[in-house]
Amino acid sequence: MGTNVGKLGGFVSYFLNDELVTRSIGKVTHWSDAQYAVQLGTSLVNDLLAPLKDFVNISMHYAPKPKKSWSAFTLATSENKMKAITGVFPDLKIDYTKVVLAIGKLPAPVNPKAQLADGRITFSWEADLSSENTDPSDRVMCVAYFPETFQAFTIRGGAKRTEEIQHINLPSFTEEMLIETYMCFISEDRKEVSDSIYLGQLIWTKE
Repeated sequence: MGTNVGKLGGFVSYFLNDELVTRSIGKVTHWSDAQYAVQLGTSLVNDLLAPLKDFVNISMHYAPKPKKSWSAFTLATSENKMKAITGVFPDLKIDYTKVVLAIGKLPAPVNPKAQLADGRITFSWEADLSSENTDPSDRVMCVAYFPETFQAFTIRGGAKRTEEIQHINLPSFTEEMLIETYMCFISEDRKEVSDSIYLGQLIWTKE
């Protein structure tokens, strides 16, 4: 006979430390503040990463993971729950300066900047090819994230490191909008990335 794992009637079976455990399913009538905090933190990070899923699936694909079963998105979720959540329950929020969108060993952008003008964001950096593992063919990856609407505009394989500039064109908004900006590099074969860098907050205002 096979091993039944999962729910059956009022019981659930699962492996714990390589042993099959079966227990009854009870109803939770009360959550502790710590449990609520975990749930809220998870919700905040899920909202953050939802529009960035395609981005982190590339930027985190080859990053070391605690478990083989972890996906790139799972790693991004774990990293940001640990590093980007700030405050004390129930006043938890995302610290956008600490958001992690890429983990890798490529040299990070040097003197990176993000500037907003004429309806587009201009990302710039210095090529600096003197660092080890730096390649002129490395491509830039950029993020313009809108925390108030949970939208993101991304570049997932843009200008080469030596080109030192990349634009993201924005739609026209009807009111003032906050924009959080990030950048990293990815190798031409897309197997290596740099750590992501936070470039700062921009404010879009209707002209």
